[in-house]
Amino acid sequence: MHIALVRRHCSLKRAGAERYCVNLFRGLQKLGHRVTVIGEGIDDELKDEVEFLPVAVNKLTSWTRNRSFAENCAKVARSQPFDIVHGLSRVEGLDTFRLTDPMQTHWVKVWYRHPVSRWLQQLNPRHRAIFELERKLYQPTGVRRVIVQSKLDAQLLTKYFGVEESRIRRIVNGVDTNVFHPGVRSERTAVREELFRQFESDTTASRISKDDTPLLVFASMDFRRKGLDSLLTALSRVKDREAKLVVLGAGDINGYRRIANSLGLERRVLFAGRQSSIARLYGAGDLFVLPTIYEPFPNVNLEAMACGTPVITTATAGGADIIEPGRNGYVIPDAWSVQALTEQIDHHLSLPDSTKQEMSGFCWDIASKLRVEDNARQVVEVFEDVLREKNAA
Repeated sequence: MHIALVRRHCSLKRAGAERYCVNLFRGLQKLGHRVTVIGEGIDDELKDEVEFLPVAVNKLTSWTRNRSFAENCAKVARSQPFDIVHGLSRVEGLDTFRLTDPMQTHWVKVWYRHPVSRWLQQLNPRHRAIFELERKLYQPTGVRRVIVQSKLDAQLLTKYFGVEESRIRRIVNGVDTNVFHPGVRSERTAVREELFRQFESDTTASRISKDDTPLLVFASMDFRRKGLDSLLTALSRVKDREAKLVVLGAGDINGYRRIANSLGLERRVLFAGRQSSIARLYGAGDLFVLPTIYEPFPNVNLEAMACGTPVITTATAGGADIIEPGRNGYVIPDAWSVQALTEQIDHHLSLPDSTKQEMSGFCWDIASKLRVEDNARQVVEVFEDVLREKNAA
């Protein structure tokens, strides 16, 4: 098949959705398919790997950018006789769509918690543009199949848009087990020493190299949306006053450093910024914590588990599907359940080392069965179903 993948950015330098685009086109190519990426940008080093068709966008406002990207992607997709046009972004002219970004209709409801604020956001041109794109995507005459990553989003599609079960396919994310695997834990002590040396000039950080010092890991490019506020509050309440937190990602570091300081965490939180070898850092942690407000499937949870690190996340995150509480991680009700988060951290840190080792093994057992190669094969099965429908029509 000649498959078009539509994503605003295809990159290994950005967040999980952009990296997923790279993993998917590589997986499809390995399976013998021709792939063209349609989008606004792609890493220079990827241009020799895959055909790329750029899309012009009107960057005047957020509204015009979303609207023009959606319309112009459809024009570019019609320029070639693709067998399947698969969307990883909300655009027009798709055969299939993967719910990669948070469903905007639901996101506005959970993010803007006050009824008045929520009502006002319904008038926001940016939200209105995305609401309209979602409505078109999910209506009966829209895409033939919607791929979701979790049971949560399958339920939301039915709740908000009445999407029939026959149009929904659930395909859980895959992880690159060549990069993320328990072997990185062999570098645990060295990585902690490295962190100390790298950030010893940061007066807010204390030594975290000792093997018996509990270390929590958080990773995101959007600290607020992923619940860092709640995690910092929980850390200030945990019983083990030596427990440390490494924050990975280029979010609002200065703002959240002030929050940490106001909670008395000056010497217990280290803002490490963006890291290239993140697997080693996952492996150095005792717990990966992501109390996110809502998202389809935070791939960082799966990556951390592949490195043998148990995860704490929320029931409002699609990634909760792969968590077996007490076996490979923990699930709290939502991002604002600070007390529950504190209790789960305390519980895990109080476990004997033997139990923690067992949990680390269970994490790998789950993650090793969810590989990027398997994800690509399952996606192709959806494409084949849709192509048969198109040919019959």
